[in-house]
Amino acid sequence: MATAARGPYAEKTAIRLYRSADGDDQSVGDLFASHLDLARGHMLLGDLGDLGGTEEMLDFVLAASPERMSASIVRRLTVLGMELEGPQYGGAAQAVHLRERLQHTAVRASLPAAHPPELPT
Repeated sequence: MATAARGPYAEKTAIRLYRSADGDDQSVGDLFASHLDLARGHMLLGDLGDLGGTEEMLDFVLAASPERMSASIVRRLTVLGMELEGPQYGGAAQAVHLRERLQHTAVRASLPAAHPPELPT
């Protein structure tokens, strides 16, 4: 199997194995970060055809509740959205759609209601 052909299989296998780990061995932040890193990897291939892979990786994060997103994840979402404005995507409809989804999620996760203060115990 060619290296490029193994890439998508390997990344999905790695995420599946991580998700199947015991709850104590998982971090939602790590899962979000890994999905965002893989999405960026798809984007950097420079092929609009790979935005489908990008969207597949992003869906895990974008479907999560905003309260689960750290400031670091919000920053990553914002950076990915800005990268989709790049000339290599030429304003393609799919790139615009993904950018809007990223921006919407980043705004929702940044609102104070997404991160209420902890009550004293």
